[in-house]
Amino acid sequence: MKKQSRILYRDSRYGFTLSIPRWWSSYIVVRRDKGELNSEYGVHFRFKYKGKLYEDVMTVVVLPLTYKQWVEQGYEDSPLVFIAEHCGKVFAYYTPEELPDAFIDPKTQEYDFKKYAIPIKLLKRMVNEDAPRIARSIRFRAPVRTFRSVPLRSKKVWPCRCKRRK
Repeated sequence: MKKQSRILYRDSRYGFTLSIPRWWSSYIVVRRDKGELNSEYGVHFRFKYKGKLYEDVMTVVVLPLTYKQWVEQGYEDSPLVFIAEHCGKVFAYYTPEELPDAFIDPKTQEYDFKKYAIPIKLLKRMVNEDAPRIARSIRFRAPVRTFRSVPLRSKKVWPCRCKRRK
């Protein structure tokens, strides 16, 4: 099987990266926001096809919870899928459970699989195959530790005490 080329999405606010298939770049628009409901931050990967924006393919959210609180509050049974816990926050993602309403034929009120065959095929692949792989690719940058600056105290550094000339 041929290995796909990937691009790296870097989030500077929370210091994580996601490895995304390169072919997604033609079909995705990334939007960040302060978060919805209980989340404090969200990264939305919105589906774009032939210049038209549809719904999110995948959304990564940051929740101000520990994994223990996640379990206690019943998030394991929610549509959110746990990715990782980092610095006391839970990172999770969710995907849409249905196709966008824009793919519905107004006459029959059914999905128009003939007219939207290609975008439906792309969306199914993105949601069912790629999104779980992308979630597993999350990496966090290591906390940076630096040495504190300590002044060098040596007799050689201090200015010499010279007698003043009168």
